[in-house]
Amino acid sequence: MLTCQIDFAKKNKQGEEICGDSIQVKRDEKRFVASISDGLGSGVKASILSTLTTSMATTMLFNGVPINEVFSSILATLPICKVRGISYANLCSVIFNADENTCSIVEYEFPVTLYFRNKELFNLEKRITVVESKEISVSEITPREGDLIFIMTDGVSQAGMGTEYFPLGFGVKNIIREITVLLQRNISPRSIVEHLIKLARRLDRETRGDDALVSVVQFKTLQLINLFVGPPQDRSKDEELVRIFMNQEGKKVICGGTTAQIFERILKKKVELDLRSFSEDLPPVGKMDGIDLVTEGIVTLTHLFRYLNNQQQHLPYGASLLADMLLEADQVNFFVGRAINPAHQNPLFSHDISLKFRLIHDIAQILRQGGKIVNLEYC
Repeated sequence: MLTCQIDFAKKNKQGEEICGDSIQVKRDEKRFVASISDGLGSGVKASILSTLTTSMATTMLFNGVPINEVFSSILATLPICKVRGISYANLCSVIFNADENTCSIVEYEFPVTLYFRNKELFNLEKRITVVESKEISVSEITPREGDLIFIMTDGVSQAGMGTEYFPLGFGVKNIIREITVLLQRNISPRSIVEHLIKLARRLDRETRGDDALVSVVQFKTLQLINLFVGPPQDRSKDEELVRIFMNQEGKKVICGGTTAQIFERILKKKVELDLRSFSEDLPPVGKMDGIDLVTEGIVTLTHLFRYLNNQQQHLPYGASLLADMLLEADQVNFFVGRAINPAHQNPLFSHDISLKFRLIHDIAQILRQGGKIVNLEYC
Protein backbone atom coordinates (compact mmCIF):
# COMPACT_ATOMS: atom_id res chain seq x y z
CA MET A 1 0.00 0.00 0.00
CA LEU A 2 1.27 3.46 -0.93
CA THR A 3 1.30 6.47 1.32
CA CYS A 4 2.42 10.09 1.00
CA GLN A 5 5.41 11.79 2.53
CA ILE A 6 5.42 15.58 2.40
CA ASP A 7 8.36 17.91 2.87
CA PHE A 8 8.24 21.68 2.64
CA ALA A 9 10.25 24.84 3.24
CA LYS A 10 9.45 28.54 3.01
CA LYS A 11 10.95 32.00 3.24
CA ASN A 12 9.56 35.37 4.26
CA LYS A 13 9.58 38.43 2.07
CA GLN A 14 12.48 40.68 3.03
CA GLY A 15 11.44 42.90 5.90
CA GLU A 16 8.47 40.75 6.94
CA GLU A 17 8.38 38.75 10.17
CA ILE A 18 5.80 36.24 8.94
CA CYS A 19 5.32 34.31 5.71
CA GLY A 20 2.15 35.04 3.74
CA ASP A 21 2.14 31.51 2.22
CA SER A 22 0.64 28.63 4.21
CA ILE A 23 0.46 24.85 4.17
CA GLN A 24 -1.72 22.46 6.14
CA VAL A 25 -1.69 18.65 6.21
CA LYS A 26 -4.11 16.08 7.61
CA ARG A 27 -3.61 12.35 7.34
CA ASP A 28 -4.21 8.93 8.78
CA GLU A 29 -3.26 5.44 7.60
CA LYS A 30 -5.78 5.55 4.73
CA ARG A 31 -6.21 9.17 3.71
CA PHE A 32 -3.94 12.15 3.04
CA VAL A 33 -4.83 15.78 2.30
CA ALA A 34 -2.40 18.68 1.88
CA SER A 35 -3.32 22.25 0.94
CA ILE A 36 -1.02 25.12 -0.03
CA SER A 37 -2.11 28.74 -0.41
CA ASP A 38 -0.42 32.00 -1.36
CA GLY A 39 -2.01 34.99 0.34
CA LEU A 40 -2.23 38.14 -1.79
CA GLY A 41 0.59 40.50 -0.83
CA SER A 42 2.72 39.62 2.18
CA GLY A 43 2.90 39.83 5.93
CA VAL A 44 0.21 39.27 8.55
CA LYS A 45 -2.84 39.90 6.36
CA ALA A 46 -1.63 37.52 3.66
CA SER A 47 -0.79 34.90 6.30
CA ILE A 48 -4.24 35.11 7.89
CA LEU A 49 -6.04 34.69 4.57
CA SER A 50 -3.82 31.88 3.30
CA THR A 51 -4.08 30.07 6.66
CA LEU A 52 -7.87 30.41 6.59
CA THR A 53 -7.92 29.00 3.06
CA THR A 54 -5.69 25.99 3.79
CA SER A 55 -7.48 25.21 7.06
CA MET A 56 -10.93 25.21 5.47
CA ALA A 57 -9.83 23.20 2.43
CA THR A 58 -7.84 20.58 4.31
CA THR A 59 -10.42 19.98 7.04
CA MET A 60 -13.37 19.74 4.65
CA LEU A 61 -11.62 17.59 2.05
CA PHE A 62 -10.24 15.25 4.71
CA ASN A 63 -13.76 14.73 6.03
CA GLY A 64 -15.08 13.80 2.60
CA VAL A 65 -16.90 17.00 1.64
CA PRO A 66 -17.28 17.11 -2.20
CA ILE A 67 -14.79 19.35 -4.00
CA ASN A 68 -17.49 21.67 -5.42
CA GLU A 69 -18.93 22.29 -1.95
CA VAL A 70 -15.47 22.90 -0.49
CA PHE A 71 -14.57 25.54 -3.06
CA SER A 72 -18.01 27.10 -2.96
CA SER A 73 -17.53 27.65 0.80
CA ILE A 74 -13.99 28.97 0.38
CA LEU A 75 -14.86 31.36 -2.45
CA ALA A 76 -17.84 32.65 -0.52
CA THR A 77 -15.56 33.32 2.48
CA LEU A 78 -12.54 34.88 0.76
CA PRO A 79 -12.70 38.62 0.10
CA ILE A 80 -12.00 39.98 -3.39
CA CYS A 81 -9.41 42.68 -4.04
CA LYS A 82 -11.39 45.71 -5.25
CA VAL A 83 -8.46 47.07 -7.26
CA ARG A 84 -7.40 43.93 -9.11
CA GLY A 85 -10.66 41.97 -8.93
CA ILE A 86 -8.93 38.77 -7.75
CA SER A 87 -9.22 36.65 -4.63
CA TYR A 88 -6.95 37.38 -1.70
CA ALA A 89 -5.61 33.80 -1.74
CA ASN A 90 -5.14 30.98 -4.23
CA LEU A 91 -5.13 27.26 -3.46
CA CYS A 92 -3.79 23.86 -4.44
CA SER A 93 -5.00 20.72 -2.62
CA VAL A 94 -3.79 17.13 -2.99
CA ILE A 95 -6.20 14.38 -1.89
CA PHE A 96 -4.95 10.79 -1.75
CA ASN A 97 -6.99 7.69 -0.92
CA ALA A 98 -4.69 4.77 -0.08
CA ASP A 99 -7.38 2.08 -0.24
CA GLU A 100 -8.33 3.00 -3.81
CA ASN A 101 -4.87 4.32 -4.78
CA THR A 102 -6.41 7.46 -6.26
CA CYS A 103 -5.07 11.00 -6.15
CA SER A 104 -6.84 14.26 -7.00
CA ILE A 105 -5.03 17.56 -7.48
CA VAL A 106 -7.35 20.55 -7.23
CA GLU A 107 -6.13 24.04 -8.17
CA TYR A 108 -7.58 27.52 -7.99
CA GLU A 109 -5.46 30.26 -9.57
CA PHE A 110 -2.35 28.40 -8.42
CA PRO A 111 0.98 29.18 -10.16
CA VAL A 112 3.18 26.05 -10.09
CA THR A 113 2.15 22.40 -9.73
CA LEU A 114 4.49 19.83 -11.31
CA TYR A 115 4.08 16.06 -11.41
CA PHE A 116 7.20 13.94 -11.92
CA ARG A 117 7.34 10.24 -12.77
CA ASN A 118 10.58 8.34 -13.41
CA LYS A 119 12.51 11.59 -12.86
CA GLU A 120 10.72 13.33 -15.75
CA LEU A 121 7.87 15.81 -15.95
CA PHE A 122 4.54 14.01 -16.35
CA ASN A 123 1.77 15.98 -18.00
CA LEU A 124 -1.54 15.81 -16.16
CA GLU A 125 -4.91 16.06 -17.83
CA LYS A 126 -6.85 18.85 -16.16
CA ARG A 127 -10.64 18.97 -16.05
CA ILE A 128 -12.08 22.45 -15.63
CA THR A 129 -15.12 22.93 -13.45
CA VAL A 130 -16.83 26.23 -12.63
CA VAL A 131 -17.66 27.02 -9.01
CA GLU A 132 -19.14 30.40 -8.05
CA SER A 133 -18.22 31.65 -11.56
CA LYS A 134 -14.55 30.74 -10.90
CA GLU A 135 -12.60 28.09 -12.80
CA ILE A 136 -11.27 25.19 -10.72
CA SER A 137 -8.97 22.62 -12.35
CA VAL A 138 -9.06 19.00 -11.21
CA SER A 139 -6.52 16.32 -12.15
CA GLU A 140 -7.19 12.64 -11.38
CA ILE A 141 -4.32 10.16 -11.37
CA THR A 142 -3.39 6.67 -10.22
CA PRO A 143 -0.03 7.27 -8.52
CA ARG A 144 2.93 4.91 -8.64
CA GLU A 145 5.67 4.45 -6.08
CA GLY A 146 8.29 7.14 -6.55
CA ASP A 147 5.96 9.70 -8.15
CA LEU A 148 6.49 13.28 -6.95
CA ILE A 149 4.27 16.36 -6.88
CA PHE A 150 6.16 19.65 -6.52
CA ILE A 151 3.88 22.51 -5.44
CA MET A 152 5.23 26.03 -5.02
CA THR A 153 4.00 29.58 -4.77
CA ASP A 154 4.99 32.32 -7.21
CA GLY A 155 7.72 33.51 -4.87
CA VAL A 156 9.83 30.85 -6.58
CA SER A 157 8.76 31.28 -10.21
CA GLN A 158 9.04 35.08 -9.88
CA ALA A 159 12.27 35.06 -7.87
CA GLY A 160 14.85 37.52 -9.19
CA MET A 161 12.25 39.54 -11.09
CA GLY A 162 13.73 42.80 -12.33
CA THR A 163 17.33 41.61 -12.17
CA GLU A 164 19.66 41.50 -15.16
CA TYR A 165 19.54 37.73 -15.66
CA PHE A 166 15.86 37.17 -14.78
CA PRO A 167 13.93 40.36 -15.63
CA LEU A 168 10.65 38.39 -15.66
CA GLY A 169 11.58 36.08 -12.79
CA PHE A 170 13.19 32.64 -12.65
CA GLY A 171 10.25 31.09 -14.50
CA VAL A 172 8.53 27.70 -14.57
CA LYS A 173 10.75 26.34 -17.36
CA ASN A 174 13.88 26.94 -15.29
CA ILE A 175 12.22 25.35 -12.27
CA ILE A 176 11.42 22.23 -14.30
CA ARG A 177 14.98 22.09 -15.63
CA GLU A 178 16.41 22.52 -12.12
CA ILE A 179 14.26 19.74 -10.63
CA THR A 180 14.93 17.37 -13.53
CA VAL A 181 18.71 17.75 -13.26
CA LEU A 182 18.66 17.25 -9.49
CA LEU A 183 16.45 14.15 -9.72
CA GLN A 184 18.74 12.64 -12.35
CA ARG A 185 21.63 13.20 -9.93
CA ASN A 186 19.65 11.26 -7.29
CA ILE A 187 19.21 14.27 -5.01
CA SER A 188 16.47 13.55 -2.47
CA PRO A 189 13.09 15.33 -2.83
CA ARG A 190 13.56 16.97 0.59
CA SER A 191 16.94 18.36 -0.46
CA ILE A 192 15.43 19.67 -3.71
CA VAL A 193 12.80 21.57 -1.74
CA GLU A 194 15.49 23.15 0.46
CA HIS A 195 17.58 23.95 -2.63
CA LEU A 196 14.72 25.76 -4.38
CA ILE A 197 14.02 27.93 -1.33
CA LYS A 198 17.72 28.79 -1.00
CA LEU A 199 17.79 29.57 -4.73
CA ALA A 200 14.78 31.91 -4.43
CA ARG A 201 16.40 33.65 -1.47
CA ARG A 202 19.63 34.09 -3.41
CA LEU A 203 17.89 35.43 -6.53
CA ASP A 204 15.92 37.90 -4.43
CA ARG A 205 18.98 39.49 -2.80
CA GLU A 206 18.89 42.45 -5.18
CA THR A 207 15.13 42.88 -4.75
CA ARG A 208 12.67 42.61 -1.87
CA GLY A 209 11.29 39.50 -3.56
CA ASP A 210 8.21 37.78 -2.23
CA ASP A 211 7.16 35.10 0.22
CA ALA A 212 7.93 31.64 -1.12
CA LEU A 213 6.83 28.14 -0.20
CA VAL A 214 7.96 24.90 -1.84
CA SER A 215 6.53 21.49 -1.02
CA VAL A 216 6.87 18.01 -2.43
CA VAL A 217 4.50 15.08 -2.04
CA GLN A 218 6.25 11.74 -2.50
CA PHE A 219 4.36 8.49 -3.06
CA LYS A 220 6.08 5.65 -1.24
CA THR A 221 5.58 2.50 0.79
CA LEU A 222 4.53 3.28 4.37
CA GLN A 223 7.54 3.48 6.71
CA LEU A 224 7.09 3.10 10.45
CA ILE A 225 9.39 3.89 13.34
CA ASN A 226 8.85 2.97 17.00
CA LEU A 227 10.58 4.75 19.90
CA PHE A 228 10.71 3.47 23.47
CA VAL A 229 11.56 6.42 25.69
CA GLY A 230 12.17 5.93 29.42
CA PRO A 231 11.40 3.00 31.75
CA PRO A 232 7.78 2.00 32.47
CA GLN A 233 6.20 3.17 35.71
CA ASP A 234 5.31 -0.38 36.82
CA ARG A 235 8.46 -2.51 36.79
CA SER A 236 6.38 -5.69 36.83
CA LYS A 237 5.25 -4.84 33.26
CA ASP A 238 8.76 -4.43 31.84
CA GLU A 239 8.83 -7.80 30.12
CA GLU A 240 5.32 -7.52 28.67
CA LEU A 241 5.98 -4.06 27.24
CA VAL A 242 9.36 -5.03 25.79
CA ARG A 243 7.75 -8.00 24.02
CA ILE A 244 4.96 -5.80 22.64
CA PHE A 245 7.51 -3.26 21.40
CA MET A 246 9.67 -5.90 19.73
CA ASN A 247 6.63 -7.24 17.85
CA GLN A 248 5.91 -3.88 16.22
CA GLU A 249 6.50 -3.49 12.49
CA GLY A 250 9.09 -0.98 11.33
CA LYS A 251 12.32 0.42 12.74
CA LYS A 252 12.94 0.44 16.48
CA VAL A 253 14.77 2.99 18.61
CA ILE A 254 15.53 3.02 22.35
CA CYS A 255 16.14 6.40 24.01
CA GLY A 256 17.79 6.36 27.41
CA GLY A 257 20.45 4.34 29.20
CA THR A 258 18.11 2.92 31.87
CA THR A 259 15.63 1.87 29.17
CA ALA A 260 18.41 0.13 27.24
CA GLN A 261 19.38 -1.80 30.39
CA ILE A 262 15.80 -3.08 30.71
CA PHE A 263 15.90 -4.36 27.13
CA GLU A 264 19.31 -5.99 27.74
CA ARG A 265 18.00 -7.77 30.84
CA ILE A 266 14.80 -9.08 29.26
CA LEU A 267 16.12 -9.92 25.80
CA LYS A 268 19.45 -11.19 27.17
CA LYS A 269 21.30 -9.19 24.56
CA LYS A 270 23.98 -6.52 24.83
CA VAL A 271 24.05 -3.03 23.39
CA GLU A 272 27.11 -2.61 21.18
CA LEU A 273 28.39 0.96 21.48
CA ASP A 274 29.89 2.78 18.54
CA LEU A 275 32.72 4.63 20.28
CA ARG A 276 33.46 6.55 17.08
CA SER A 277 30.18 8.41 17.60
CA PHE A 278 31.27 9.85 20.96
CA SER A 279 31.21 13.65 21.18
CA GLU A 280 31.33 16.38 23.80
CA ASP A 281 27.57 16.87 23.41
CA LEU A 282 26.30 13.28 23.52
CA PRO A 283 27.43 9.80 24.60
CA PRO A 284 28.04 7.26 21.82
CA VAL A 285 25.11 5.59 20.11
CA GLY A 286 24.62 1.84 20.10
CA LYS A 287 22.84 -1.02 18.40
CA MET A 288 21.29 -4.25 19.60
CA ASP A 289 20.08 -7.27 17.68
CA GLY A 290 16.52 -6.32 16.65
CA ILE A 291 17.00 -2.65 17.57
CA ASP A 292 18.08 -0.15 14.91
CA LEU A 293 19.39 2.57 17.21
CA VAL A 294 20.10 3.11 20.91
CA THR A 295 20.66 6.69 22.06
CA GLU A 296 20.99 8.70 25.25
CA GLY A 297 17.65 10.04 26.44
CA ILE A 298 16.80 13.56 27.59
CA VAL A 299 19.73 15.46 26.06
CA THR A 300 19.23 13.75 22.69
CA LEU A 301 15.52 14.62 22.74
CA THR A 302 16.34 18.21 23.64
CA HIS A 303 18.68 18.55 20.66
CA LEU A 304 16.05 16.90 18.46
CA PHE A 305 13.31 19.29 19.57
CA ARG A 306 15.48 22.37 19.03
CA TYR A 307 16.40 21.16 15.56
CA LEU A 308 12.81 20.38 14.53
CA ASN A 309 11.71 23.73 15.96
CA ASN A 310 14.38 25.58 13.95
CA GLN A 311 16.25 26.66 17.09
CA GLN A 312 19.51 25.02 15.97
CA GLN A 313 20.90 24.00 12.61
CA HIS A 314 23.40 21.25 13.45
CA LEU A 315 23.00 18.11 15.55
CA PRO A 316 25.40 15.82 17.39
CA TYR A 317 25.81 12.47 15.70
CA GLY A 318 23.26 10.46 17.70
CA ALA A 319 20.58 13.13 17.50
CA SER A 320 21.27 13.54 13.78
CA LEU A 321 20.71 9.81 13.16
CA LEU A 322 17.44 9.94 15.06
CA ALA A 323 16.26 13.07 13.24
CA ASP A 324 16.94 11.48 9.83
CA MET A 325 14.98 8.37 10.79
CA LEU A 326 12.02 10.41 12.02
CA LEU A 327 11.94 12.64 8.94
CA GLU A 328 12.01 9.63 6.62
CA ALA A 329 9.21 7.85 8.48
CA ASP A 330 5.52 8.25 7.70
CA GLN A 331 4.23 6.94 11.03
CA VAL A 332 5.91 7.45 14.40
CA ASN A 333 4.87 5.43 17.44
CA PHE A 334 6.11 6.62 20.85
CA PHE A 335 6.12 4.25 23.84
CA VAL A 336 6.71 6.60 26.74
CA GLY A 337 7.64 5.23 30.17
CA ARG A 338 6.01 7.10 33.06
CA ALA A 339 8.83 6.52 35.53
CA ILE A 340 10.12 10.00 36.38
CA ASN A 341 13.79 10.78 36.86
CA PRO A 342 14.02 13.56 39.49
CA ALA A 343 17.11 14.92 37.73
CA HIS A 344 14.97 15.72 34.71
CA GLN A 345 12.41 17.91 36.49
CA ASN A 346 11.99 21.41 35.12
CA PRO A 347 11.08 24.06 37.71
CA LEU A 348 9.00 25.86 35.08
CA PHE A 349 6.50 22.99 35.13
CA SER A 350 4.46 21.52 37.99
CA HIS A 351 6.18 18.92 40.15
CA ASP A 352 4.50 15.84 38.64
CA ILE A 353 5.32 16.56 34.99
CA SER A 354 8.78 15.75 33.71
CA LEU A 355 10.70 17.55 31.02
CA LYS A 356 10.70 14.29 29.10
CA PHE A 357 6.91 14.30 28.73
CA ARG A 358 6.93 17.93 27.61
CA LEU A 359 9.64 17.30 25.04
CA ILE A 360 7.90 14.27 23.56
CA HIS A 361 4.59 16.12 23.40
CA ASP A 362 6.22 19.05 21.58
CA ILE A 363 8.18 16.80 19.20
CA ALA A 364 4.95 14.91 18.40
CA GLN A 365 3.18 18.19 17.62
CA ILE A 366 5.92 19.29 15.23
CA LEU A 367 5.93 15.93 13.46
CA ARG A 368 2.13 16.04 13.06
CA GLN A 369 2.32 19.54 11.62
CA GLY A 370 4.89 18.18 9.17
CA GLY A 371 2.44 15.55 7.94
CA LYS A 372 3.45 12.54 10.04
CA ILE A 373 1.07 10.08 11.66
CA VAL A 374 2.05 10.15 15.35
CA ASN A 375 0.81 7.84 18.10
CA LEU A 376 1.62 8.30 21.79
CA GLU A 377 1.27 5.44 24.25
CA TYR A 378 2.20 5.96 27.90
CA CYS A 379 3.19 3.03 30.07
